[in-house]
Amino acid sequence: MQEHRSFMSNLSSSDISNYRALTAEYESYCREQAGKHFMASKFNFKKCQCCGYCCLCYPCMPRPDEISPVAEYLNISVKELIDRYMVVDTADCQTFFLRWAKAGQEDITGARIPPRRTYDRGYCIFFDKDKKTCCIHPVRPDDAKIIKCWDDRQSRDKKLWGMTSWKQTDIYRFIPDFSPNYFKKSKEKPI
Repeated sequence: MQEHRSFMSNLSSSDISNYRALTAEYESYCREQAGKHFMASKFNFKKCQCCGYCCLCYPCMPRPDEISPVAEYLNISVKELIDRYMVVDTADCQTFFLRWAKAGQEDITGARIPPRRTYDRGYCIFFDKDKKTCCIHPVRPDDAKIIKCWDDRQSRDKKLWGMTSWKQTDIYRFIPDFSPNYFKKSKEKPI
């Protein structure tokens, strides 16, 4: 709650209204998508059905120590991984973290995601829709291993989310010249 309040205090009343509208619209979209996916929770299964819902609406977020193993698995440098597959995001406009881009956000990989694009539609960039699998499954972040769609208590526990393990200075390990106004590739301005 404190993080959300801090984020909101950095926005104008018009921006807050826009942000809340985007959030509500996205939550509605996710509820609609839940009806279209073969989710374990809908059928009381206790095993992932690889329906893709999590990868569509709530992609996992790697912790700082989970980024290098993914780069090694893909046989690319950490910089290449960030530039091709990741965006910089924040929940409070103070601590920034790297997360997987969604399909359709390739134009802003390697840069800070503009707030209005946080809710872009599209599966995680590593989700293979045809095979219904994760392309980095052996090195997927703990988010994807720990949080189970059939256990709603876990998905609400923010301590399990990858973004909560980021400290204010962690982003500089990956992007030394990072600035909160970092919009290298995006022509959009922040909210």
